[in-house]
Amino acid sequence: MPSIDTVDSLVIPAPAQALFDIVLDYPRMHEWYPRCRVQVIGSEEVAEGTRLRHELSPPGSPLKTRFTRTIRRIDPGKAIEESYDDGDLVGHGRWAFEAISPEDTRVSFRCRVRSNRVLMHVGFALMGERGHNAVYQSILASLRARAVVSRT
Repeated sequence: MPSIDTVDSLVIPAPAQALFDIVLDYPRMHEWYPRCRVQVIGSEEVAEGTRLRHELSPPGSPLKTRFTRTIRRIDPGKAIEESYDDGDLVGHGRWAFEAISPEDTRVSFRCRVRSNRVLMHVGFALMGERGHNAVYQSILASLRARAVVSRT
């Protein structure tokens, strides 16, 4: 099965904890990144062990990517580690929030996944890491816009 191992990052003018809090609030992600809907499975809050159902519409695509993640580890203000358990993708992801100054943070997402369905196999073969990078650069740009709005 085709796989990718890639990192996307962006320096955002906001404190690490503020950005961490925005990302960890997965059920509200659609408010700042409308292409993604996240449903918490069997819980009210997002914590270690929480399962999340994702539905993502990549920019410029009529198709939806669906997968389920589990939050494996939370290091408050610094990192969120996830496993992709089933659906279109399986593997691991890690958000990192690195304070490079009191008001600037490098936000990164490392994705190590393999395609788990025929349509994803085709997508990975055609676009591979470039496709994933386009999605996550869009997510990071939206996170930046949300953080800037939240600070004003």
